[in-house]
Amino acid sequence: MATTTETIRQYLEDRFLFEFDETINPDTDLFKAGVIDSFGYVKLMSFLESEFSLKISTEDILTNVFVSLTAIDEFIQKKLSEK
Repeated sequence: MATTTETIRQYLEDRFLFEFDETINPDTDLFKAGVIDSFGYVKLMSFLESEFSLKISTEDILTNVFVSLTAIDEFIQKKLSEK
């Protein structure tokens, strides 16, 4: 079974057509790198909710803009631990 990190990474690479490497690593700001935009971010949040059976509130999204794989993964781990 894939880890949350692997699942999120695979989604990002497949959906936004790039690969994590030395240029774009798990700590790269995906907005600044031009990988993801606001529409893509909303799609990502929908994917995370359905994939991990979570409820991500508007407040979560607005108060914590997750810009890197590391930040997204840490957020999902935290949400899963609260379930």
